[in-house]
Amino acid sequence: MANEPSAASPGAHPLLVPSIAASQFTVPFMVSAVAVALPPIGADLHAGANTLSLVETLYLAGNVAVLLPAGRLADAGSKASLYKFGLLGFALLTLLVSFSTSVPVLLSLRFMQGAAAAFVAVAGPALIVGAVAPERRGRALGTVVGAIYAGLTLGPVCAGFLIDAFGWRAVFVADAAVVLAAYGLARIVLPRGWRAPGARAVHLPSCALVVAATLLLTLGPSNLRTPALGYALIAAGLATAFVFVLLQRRLAQPLLDVGLLASNAQLRRALLVQWLLYCNAFSSSFMLAIYMQVTLGNAAKVSGQVLALGSVLMAAVAPFAGALADRYPPRAVAACGVGVVLVSALLAISFDADSSLVAVGVMLAVQGLGFALFSSPNMTMIMGSVPRDRASTASSFAAKARMLGMLSGMIITAIAISLGIGSAPVSADPLAFLPVMTAVFVALALLSLAALAISLSARRA
Repeated sequence: MANEPSAASPGAHPLLVPSIAASQFTVPFMVSAVAVALPPIGADLHAGANTLSLVETLYLAGNVAVLLPAGRLADAGSKASLYKFGLLGFALLTLLVSFSTSVPVLLSLRFMQGAAAAFVAVAGPALIVGAVAPERRGRALGTVVGAIYAGLTLGPVCAGFLIDAFGWRAVFVADAAVVLAAYGLARIVLPRGWRAPGARAVHLPSCALVVAATLLLTLGPSNLRTPALGYALIAAGLATAFVFVLLQRRLAQPLLDVGLLASNAQLRRALLVQWLLYCNAFSSSFMLAIYMQVTLGNAAKVSGQVLALGSVLMAAVAPFAGALADRYPPRAVAACGVGVVLVSALLAISFDADSSLVAVGVMLAVQGLGFALFSSPNMTMIMGSVPRDRASTASSFAAKARMLGMLSGMIITAIAISLGIGSAPVSADPLAFLPVMTAVFVALALLSLAALAISLSARRA
């Protein structure tokens, strides 16, 4: 491959695209590794089922809450500086998580971890768009998506070995070291200097509203065993979100460009499908990690290896899917991916106490293939639906839809756990987890079916 021309533009560092791809590997590595670490975290910190769901959900909440402000800052300031800031912050917070000795500290750090990851998620694809010619953008984005899935692949495998050898804290120490290395590489290949955003680039009251709404909607479902508290938090979160959207229509520089979404049908449909489909992503890993370790009684190492199967296919197929999106209509390729993910959710509904790891592996492989076929083409549609000067906004929308989907899936999971198990440890009654898991996968299948219907209607439009 030495003679292949660089994908970067002449003014960019020739290693810019590979560097961003390598950096994008680190955050999903952490995401997938934590899924395997949840049972030992619960045993060490005496955390029940509700708390374990918050370990994942609050990370997603921090990410969702900060994505829109991060997108505005990236448009108004230096994308490269924000990208490096996000990597460094994520590394330091990950290291601090490894020293957590109480549940409140752990949950607070996880929320901040997600917030730091938002800067990486927003600025990375925008830097790619600025460095790669349009005719090669699908392949470049496919390479980045492939790196993300490589992180998802190695995360559970490495976590399983680290947990069995050194305990759950080693997972966070190892990822902090990897992210710091990625930060060092980013400092070499990305431009230096800081372009300060304007004084009103980010509307602070809007930031406060979106953070409050996200936290309320995250904490509410975990407290449904106390209906007065749980439903009050959810109602307050919905009201805060409504006020946030109303406020955005009145601002000259809103965090959420409601007008862009209303006027751009292609962008709107692609984001909606991404939101619905990504409800499967985080929730599936969370449920299956507990299912394999607690209900089926497998070691963390074995669970991690099985969870990696889907990510292996994602990493292998994502660049190919990106190249397909350069040759064929991206919406057709993406729609095929949606259908395959739907099949995986239907397979998971049948799991019980006698299911084999082979069945779980097949389901994860099918899901991985579906996400690989969907992700790169859908990102190509999103980034290609807006002018180049709105690339950061489109990137933040894409990341927002993806993370909002993951958060929505975990909120569904939290509701099922809160109503079905509550704060009791999952290990206290492993079989009680099965109906909860089945209910979650039924909901995920219905959401995937809705995503498929929207994708097919877009093809006819």
